[in-house]
Parts: sequence; structure tokens; C-alpha cells
Amino acid sequence: MTDTPTGVQRSAMHFPPPPSSAHPRTAQTPSRPSVHGRHAPPPPRPHRWGLRIGVAAGLFAFLGGSALGLKLHYLPTGAVLPGLTIDGERLPEEATAASVQALAADRAKSLLGRRIAFNLEGHDRPVLEATLEELGVRVDVERTAAVALRVGEDGDLITRAEAVREAREGRTDVPLFTYVDRDVAMAKLLALKEIEDTQPVSARLDLEKHETVPERDGRYIDADETIAALELAARERRTESIALPLKTFAPRISSAFLKSLDISTVIAEYETHFSRGGEARRRGKNIDTAAQKLDGIVISPGEMLSFNDIVGERSEENGFHKSWEIFKGEMVEGIGGGTCQVSSTFHAATLFAGFDVLERLPHSRPSAYIPMGLDSTVVYPAVDLKVRNPHPFPVVVHAKSSGNTLRVELLGKMRPVHVGFNREVVSTLPYKRKVEEDPTLSGKKVVVKQHGIQGYKIKRTRLFTYPDGTKKKEEETDTYPPTTEIYKVPVGFDVAALPSLPGGEGEDSELGGNPSPTPPSARGPSAAGTDATAATQTPADDVEFVDAPGAHAPSASQRDPAKMLWLRR
Repeated sequence: MTDTPTGVQRSAMHFPPPPSSAHPRTAQTPSRPSVHGRHAPPPPRPHRWGLRIGVAAGLFAFLGGSALGLKLHYLPTGAVLPGLTIDGERLPEEATAASVQALAADRAKSLLGRRIAFNLEGHDRPVLEATLEELGVRVDVERTAAVALRVGEDGDLITRAEAVREAREGRTDVPLFTYVDRDVAMAKLLALKEIEDTQPVSARLDLEKHETVPERDGRYIDADETIAALELAARERRTESIALPLKTFAPRISSAFLKSLDISTVIAEYETHFSRGGEARRRGKNIDTAAQKLDGIVISPGEMLSFNDIVGERSEENGFHKSWEIFKGEMVEGIGGGTCQVSSTFHAATLFAGFDVLERLPHSRPSAYIPMGLDSTVVYPAVDLKVRNPHPFPVVVHAKSSGNTLRVELLGKMRPVHVGFNREVVSTLPYKRKVEEDPTLSGKKVVVKQHGIQGYKIKRTRLFTYPDGTKKKEEETDTYPPTTEIYKVPVGFDVAALPSLPGGEGEDSELGGNPSPTPPSARGPSAAGTDATAATQTPADDVEFVDAPGAHAPSASQRDPAKMLWLRR
């Protein structure tokens, strides 16, 4: 906390300096001549009774020429000078220490209740309006009262007499001692900064229109200067609006810098495909939105790029739509479904460009649109894809979705390395089945809420070949957990009528959902803990299977991916 001490305010009065109090014997005067080895007697001094009488008479007149003046000068310690004011308010006659404290507290309450508004520069509309107390202004009432009680007690006789006279004439005001609680003020300002601060936007290339989109400066509210302005407003009792101190800062990439770039070479590229029909329509729009945000981004030498920072929050306000997405191993409807296809396609392009992958997670299941090992899941803000440009020149991202194709190109002045990618399936992980009883279903109707997909453990390898012939190899392991098969069945349904799980040994079903009043013996074998080999090999002929929205039957590559995959870019 910052104290703002303020001295007692008095009118300017001048007094002649008092006569020197130095003893004559200590003064630096020449020695007297001696007579017969003895000091000569001092010369006779003139009488000064007239001067003393004059000073006494002047002092008597200065003090009011009465016993009352002398009484006021010789006030006992702790007494209050009549006529004293606190924050412009006069103390009552015969004021006491308690009344001084009460007046200081009352003036503090009046001050802290005043409202003050802050405007952005160039705008009349207040963006923050609150009382001084709500903004963190505080008053040290005890200190204010202590200063008031000491007026007239310090200094020599003339100084104290001057204080008495000025107080009696109403010319001595003790201001409130104010300070700002920075924690309270900063909490208010941080909430405001979340709304009003803006990040700078770098210039970017519109590679389709062959033009440069200019940069935009960022701005922020200077919290320290705002608190200083608040302190000043409290001291000066200002109630008018205050302009918030705004600072600007330039973005990293300017238009002039972009015009100097050499992006004549496609360093690496990758494309994936998707559908825009039916329920996939909104997913396609999300792919368009994420690709547009990524397109034209410049990655400087040594710079790290965060996919989440570039694309931003997956929200309707940020241009995204509701669509199906994977959440905790199941397909659910959320906002931004499809964004992972953009991050995966971008990740694949960076792999073949020789970029450093600093942060990346595979999906919880193999993707239908990209081979295992090349995908990258993202969840704002917790799960991110971060890559770094290791090359000695800037690289520009060209991301474009057209029709049913998403294509990402990385452009620069040369291709510094050739990259080969190898993916090998090390092992497979069988999936389980979950059966949920649904009282809204009847007969032999079974709803496939989620198709089962076996999991995989893979080894992925990147092979780098540089122009000088040197080679480098990177190896990593990815694990894709199996996707549980989920069936919704009528209450009391005989799970033995369901098809058997692939793989056989160790693949069990789990019964969940609403408990059935029908005893297990009446329903057939319980799904809970039943060995898959005990189930029928084929489903009963009269069972009707219906895919629920978002079930998404697995692709051929998800069911049976090639054990070995070699890609070169």
C-alpha cells in the first residue's frame, strides 16, 4: 500500500528570525588585551530594557492582548485548537480527541462514497464506474486524527503561537490521509483488462488473393498508471471522469516484413478429405473456420507456434458450430467438431517439413481421415499442438479447404530436408462391449450408440535426409486405446442374441443403464462378465440394429489398418 501523506495547510506568514541564543563567551571574538598579566575588564554594556519591552509588547499584541491569547498558546498536550478543520469541515467548539476521531471517520465515509468513472481515451462511455471504496481507496482515520491533535504542540513559542492564530481564523485544515489497497484495485482492473485489452494481430498473407492483410496494434490498460490516477483523484476529491491510460504495442509481423519474404518453394504439404453432407455439414464449416484462422500465418526461425493460440477458443462467438466430437472415448455433440482434422493435417505437414514437434497427443481412437501416427488431437485450452520452425528462414502456412479436401502447405525459400515417415503396428488391443438397457425400446430393436474399434500400439519413425547426405532418425510410440462398443437394448433383452465380439478370449461385455426387474435367469446369460466366446457367433435374425446419431461406423483403415506404412514428402 502506498501512503499519501499530506501536510497541514496554512497561510504563509513570515516572522523575523529570533535573536541568536549563542552565549557571548562561545562566540568567535578576538581576545581582550591584558593588563599586568590579567584580562582587562569588559567595557560597560548599554541597557536593553527598551528592546525587551518592545518584543514583549509585540508578542502580547500578537496573541490577542489578553489572557485568552496566552491561555490558547499554552494549551496542554492533547487539547484541540479551536477553529481547526478536517477535510474542510470545522471542528465543534470545545472539541475533544473523540470528536476529532468522529469527524475524521465521517469525512472518510463521505469521501469513499463518491463515485468515479473511467473512460477509454476518445470515448465518452464509461467502462468502469464505482465508488472510491469499491475501487480500493482507503482512509487512515487514526493517522488523520493524530495529526489534528498535534497541531499547535510542536515548535518554539512563536511557531506555536502562529498555529493558534491560524486555527482560530479557520485557516488550518487537516486533510484525510488516503491510500489505495492495490489488491482490491488490481482485481477491478484485471476484470476490466480481460474485456478491454486487445492482442496485436500480425500481418498475414492472403495467398488466394495474392495480397497482404495489414497488421493491427494491440492495446492494454496500464494498471500502475491507473492506480496512480486513482490516488490523485482521491486526494483532489475529483468526481469527473478519468481517461484510462492506454498503451499500444506492435505485433510481431509487419506488412513490410511480409513483402520481403521468399515463399517460392513448397517445403511440405499434406491433404485430407471429409464430407459435407447431412449431419457432417456443420463439421465441414468448422474445418473451413479453423483453416481460415491458420492460413497465412508466418512462423519465424526458431519460433514456436501453438495451434490453440492461433485458432482460438472453439465457441460460437469465434465462428464454430455444434458437431460431433470425441469426448472421453465417446462421440458427443460439442462445439468445434472437425477442428482436429485441421490440426492433424497441419501436424502431418510440419512432420514432413522437418519441424520440431514440441507438444502433441494422438486421438483416443484411430482417425478415419488420416493414418495413425500423423494425427493430433486438440482441446481448447488443455490439449494443444505446438511445433517449432528449426530452419534459418521464415515459413508461411497455406491452409485451404475446398470442396471435400483440406490441404495444408508450408512455404519458404527452399526445401532444407527430405523426410520419410514409417508407421508400424506393434500390437492390437481388443475392444469391449457395453450394453445399456433403455426403457424406451421394445421388441428386438437394438440401437448402436457407438461402434467398437480395436486399439493399436504403433511405432512411428521419421527419417531425415539433408542435402549434404547426412541422415537422422526419430522414433516414438503412440497408443490408441480400444473404443468400447455400446449397445442400447430393451429392458430384459437377451444379450446372447447379440453378435460375438471379435478376437475371442478376454473380451467381455458390461451391462449398464437402468437395472431390470427381470431376474437374470429369465433374461438369459448376463452380459456382465460373460466371456465373448459364449455369445452366439451371429446375431439372431429378428434383431434390428439401428445406428444412433454420431455412431459413425468405422472405416476400413480403422478396422484393419496396414501393418506397415511408408510415406515420403
